[in-house]
Amino acid sequence: MYSTERMQMLLFEDTLDPGKHLRLPPGPRALYLQEGQARIGDRSLSPDAALFADSAIDVTGHGTLWRFEVAHRPPGWTLPPEDRANLLLARPLERDASLPFVLRLDRVDFTPDADTPAHGHYGQGIRRLIGGRLLLRISDRIERRHPGEAWFENGREPVTARGLMPGTAFIRALVMDADMQGRSSFLAWTPEDATAPRNVTYRLFLDEVTRLP
Repeated sequence: MYSTERMQMLLFEDTLDPGKHLRLPPGPRALYLQEGQARIGDRSLSPDAALFADSAIDVTGHGTLWRFEVAHRPPGWTLPPEDRANLLLARPLERDASLPFVLRLDRVDFTPDADTPAHGHYGQGIRRLIGGRLLLRISDRIERRHPGEAWFENGREPVTARGLMPGTAFIRALVMDADMQGRSSFLAWTPEDATAPRNVTYRLFLDEVTRLP
C-alpha cells in the first residue's frame, strides 16, 4: 500500500527578471507563461502558452511564470527556504510514486452564467483562475474563486462550476494514470450529467507520460 506522503503537486509563481537566470533541477513540470516573454532552455515561450520539461533547465526572460511541478514528498517534508516566497499551493497525491503517470495541462473557458454538469475526474490536480469569477460547488461546499486564486481537486467529489462573467477561465494541471494519455479526464456523476452540455471549451497545452526521477 502506497503512502499519500510520497508524491505531491506544487504550484509556484515566478517573476522573471531579465538580468537573472532561474535554474530548475530535474523533475516533471508544466510551465505556463501568464504574461511576458521567456526562454526555457533552447525553447521560447509566449504569453498564454505552456511547455513540458523534466530535465534541469535555465529560464530567462521577463514576466510571470506559473510552474506546476510533481515531486516526491518524503516523511517530514518541509518547503525549502528558497521556495517559500514563490509557492502558492502544495498538495499530496494519492498515487504510487514509483509508477509512470500523465501530466496534463489545459485551459478551461466558461460560457457565462451556465453551469457545468456534476462531474469528477480521472485524476487529481491543481487549478488556477486566470480571469473572471467562478462559482464552485464541490460536494456540499460552495466556494467563489477570483483571478489568481488556486485550488486542488481530488477527482472523487462531484463538482459543478459556473462562470459568473465573460472571460472566466482557469489553467488546470492533472496527474493521471499513464493509460489516460489522449483520453478525456471528465467523469460524469450521473447518466443525466453525461448527456448534459458542459458549457466550457478546452485548450490542451501538453499531455505527457513521465515519472519521478
